[in-house]
Amino acid sequence: MHYQPTVGELVEFLMSTNPYAYNEDWIHPSNDSKNLQLSFAKTAISYLSKGHSVDFQKSAPIQFDNLSESTLAHGQKLLFQTGGTTGTPKRVVHLQSSISSPVAALSSRVGESSFSFVNCLPLNHVGGWMQVERALRTKGKVFFCSYKDLTGEVSKSILRDKWVSLVPTQLHFLVSNKFACESLRACRGVFAGGAAMSEELTQKCRNLELPIYPTYGMTESAGMVTLLEARDFLNGNAGVGPALSHAELSLNGPENRIAIRAQSLFQSREGETMEPHSWYLTDDFGKQDCKGNWFVLGRLDRMINSGGEMVCPAVIEKIILANTRARECRVVPQRDKKWGEIVTAWIAPLNITENSMKEALRGKLQDYEIPRKWHFVNQLPPLERGKINRSFE
Repeated sequence: MHYQPTVGELVEFLMSTNPYAYNEDWIHPSNDSKNLQLSFAKTAISYLSKGHSVDFQKSAPIQFDNLSESTLAHGQKLLFQTGGTTGTPKRVVHLQSSISSPVAALSSRVGESSFSFVNCLPLNHVGGWMQVERALRTKGKVFFCSYKDLTGEVSKSILRDKWVSLVPTQLHFLVSNKFACESLRACRGVFAGGAAMSEELTQKCRNLELPIYPTYGMTESAGMVTLLEARDFLNGNAGVGPALSHAELSLNGPENRIAIRAQSLFQSREGETMEPHSWYLTDDFGKQDCKGNWFVLGRLDRMINSGGEMVCPAVIEKIILANTRARECRVVPQRDKKWGEIVTAWIAPLNITENSMKEALRGKLQDYEIPRKWHFVNQLPPLERGKINRSFE
């Protein structure tokens, strides 16, 4: 009988050698040497191979041994930012151990000893960087491209037998393209996370027989903590699957708020230290079925999840009121087949134009934060006990 190592044994093995020992074996030979994502990854690995800690900023990875975060505990750190102008910025620090654990757990779940990826996600996000980590730690390879490149005829040969991670907005674009669908069917699997898939997109992926693995995770957990197998997805099962073996999930309070306890939880965040074996309380609420499968039903706060980007309505409202002629403003989510949710603004008074609003906000908000839908009224109805007026949604 074939022996299946435990996650603990896999973690010990993955930690026994330096995954960042600099070489270029992980780079797929078909990569464009001038690709910016490839350059980003090589720079980060170069820093890590020399024992430095790295701050994964949007423009480039930065060595940060002299920053205050490095005094919180000994050891090499990987720092990611979550939030930014879409809420209170949070600098999340991971250690090598919190990065290794989810790699081992995923390997155990899908029975994969070596992960090779076609990476279409930004590397300053955990979802993008973890693809590099999985390849580095299991002697796989990474090919970098835009998700739109998957619509080309050449993509099938590149994707064959490799994994790819996509957010629903990217999937929504790709399922309408013949070549992309053929390529995705040829790949080892598609990890779908970052936001919930709409019912329409879910059914379309099933009809196309795409090997989708819905996941649930976040920056604080170094990516996925649950996984629904593709065969279960194609058989009509909903949700994000059971917890991976390195993680536990629980429901808390009358809201059924999801908490996570995992070996992959962050080491620190803005001065807050996560003690070993502690529970991290998320802003998501959900449920679990009798088979152990998890379902994420929504968020308890006002954050809008638009194509995987988390947008804070309060921040947008403040900037609109400070930079435009709007007297009153309310920003709310609106369901959308492509983006999951889109940013929608209700503005008073009535005699303001959409073009003037957009022009005033240019450069003050990220593109995905600028409302896609505008409604102009004479006066906004008051809020009831501070809650969003449901007539807006």
